[in-house]
Amino acid sequence: MTRCAPVLLAALCGAPGAARAQTMLDQQQRLIDIHSLLLDLPPLQAPAALSSGRLGLSLEVVTIPPIDGTTGSKKQITASDRSPLYPRPRLQLGLPAPESFRIFVGLSYIPPIVINELSTNYIAGEAGIGWAPGMLRLGLRGHVTYAYSKAPVTDPSTRDTLETTEGGGDLSIGARFDYRALRIDPYAGAGVVSLSGRFRVTSDGTILHSDYTGPAVYGGLRLLFRSHWEGAVEVDAYPDRLVHVNFRLGYLFGG
Repeated sequence: MTRCAPVLLAALCGAPGAARAQTMLDQQQRLIDIHSLLLDLPPLQAPAALSSGRLGLSLEVVTIPPIDGTTGSKKQITASDRSPLYPRPRLQLGLPAPESFRIFVGLSYIPPIVINELSTNYIAGEAGIGWAPGMLRLGLRGHVTYAYSKAPVTDPSTRDTLETTEGGGDLSIGARFDYRALRIDPYAGAGVVSLSGRFRVTSDGTILHSDYTGPAVYGGLRLLFRSHWEGAVEVDAYPDRLVHVNFRLGYLFGG
């Protein structure tokens, strides 16, 4: 048995499960994935939060963590080199639903306004259903995103393009606590996101593609003051790709 130990150890060290070295193409596709996931539409909302007829108008702040743009021996310009965050308006509407249930739809749009040589023409939609039996909250949500972004990635004098199509779904659980005029809703969830990214280098016409499907997990806290003023903070994680924090401030009409 002792004679077999060195052989077993060597076999384990050289097993197929060991991570292979990343090629330059791997690094480029990873950058496409990270920038596409920055445009994903996470919940930033507690499950079963919107009752029928309630309209929520809010502004989100999406944070951009430091992104390493190294590909091979070159270093590309990334989103974090241009800005630490970007704003995203969002509209959500509660629809009629059976007792103890909540149904909602949502829309987000960013016009292609150029800021610091970067622009994104962005539209995203979502729909979900929630169950609210007392303090407990459960939710199911689906979402889709399309974005066309321009930025000086490979060279400061050019504007390369990234076309992103995304879709996903998630399950969430939360709770409701009321304290005088304040409602507090902690929540967490998990799901899957699938994207297709197409990056084009303007200078030579090179086109790179990346198709990625992976898990998404999140946790957040929603605050509702006097039934109208709403705020939320959420940590969104896409394992092995991206982790960042998002904020939302809004107002609820109706109710």
